[in-house]
Amino acid sequence: MGNIDIHVKNFIKINSVFAQLFEKGVYHGTAHIASDKLMELDSANQDTIICDNINMKELERLRDAEKVTMLLEDETAFQLIMGVEGQTDINYYMPVRCMELDAVYYSVQCRRISQKAKENKALKKYANGVPRGTKIVPVVTLVFYTGTQPWDGPMSLYDMLDVSGNAKEWLLQATPDYRMNLIDARHMTKEQINAYDGDLKAFLLMLQEQFDEEQLKTALATHRETWYALGKIKNDNRYVEYINSISDKELEGGIYMDATLDYIEKRGEKRGKEHGEKHGLDLAARLYQLLADENRLDAWNEAVKNKDMMMQLLREYSLITD
Repeated sequence: MGNIDIHVKNFIKINSVFAQLFEKGVYHGTAHIASDKLMELDSANQDTIICDNINMKELERLRDAEKVTMLLEDETAFQLIMGVEGQTDINYYMPVRCMELDAVYYSVQCRRISQKAKENKALKKYANGVPRGTKIVPVVTLVFYTGTQPWDGPMSLYDMLDVSGNAKEWLLQATPDYRMNLIDARHMTKEQINAYDGDLKAFLLMLQEQFDEEQLKTALATHRETWYALGKIKNDNRYVEYINSISDKELEGGIYMDATLDYIEKRGEKRGKEHGEKHGLDLAARLYQLLADENRLDAWNEAVKNKDMMMQLLREYSLITD
C-alpha cells in the first residue's frame, strides 16, 4: 500500500477525481470513463466474474483506491479494474510493485473462476487451471505521486534490469517489459494541469510551488476532501481551517481556489506581522537589560523617543547586523 494519509485516499476515491486520473492521466483522453458508472470493487454487480465470492476486503488492503467500470470500445463493452497507488516518497522498485499488484488481481480472478467451475462440475475437482476459453477482466494501476522532489525512479521493469541498453532490445524476444503509469502531481506543466477540471484541477494547482492566480480563478472544487488532502500533503492546517469555515450550503455551488489562496495569504501576513512584533519586543527587552547593566538607562530613555538612536544602540550591541 502506498504511504499516504486517509484524507488523500478519500480524495482519490471521489468518482470525478478517480475517473479523470485514468481518463486523462493514463489514457490521455482516448477513453471516456463516466464517473457515475464507477463502482467500488466490493459493491460491483455480484454476477460479474471479478466479484463472485471473492474476499474483497482482503483485496482492498492491497491498494489505496480501486474501482470497477464498464468501457465501450467500438461498441463492445468490457469491464476494467482500476487501482491507484499513492506515493509521497519515491519508491525505486515501483514498477515491480505495480506488476505484483496487477498479478494478484489476475490470480484472484483465475482462482475464483476455477473454484466456481469445480463447484459446477465444469472442471474436475482436483484439476488445475480454468475451463477452456476463460476470459478475465483487465487490470490497470496508476501511481499518484505527490512528493516534493521530481520523480527520478524507474518507469518500467526494463529500467531496473542489470543489462546494457543493446541487450534490452534482444531481451524483448522472451522477457516482456512492464511499464508503470505515473502522475507526478507537484511537477506538472500549466498545460498538463489545464487538461483536468473540478476538484482534481484545484488540487493539482494548489500543490504547485508557485501559485498561478489566474488558473486558480478557474478551479472550482466541491468536496471537502480536496482541502483536507491538501492540508495533509502540504502539512498546512490553514487549508482545513478555511474549508471548515465554509458552510455546506456555500460548498454546494463550489468554491474557487483563489478564495483559498486569499485566506492563506492573509493568514500568512497576519502571522508574519505577529512574529515581527514579538521579535521587536524581544530585541527591545534585551537592549534594555544590556543598558541597565551598564548604567545607561538615560540612553534608553532617549532611544524610546528617537527611532534612529534605537537602531544605533541595537547595532552597537550587535542585536541587529544591518
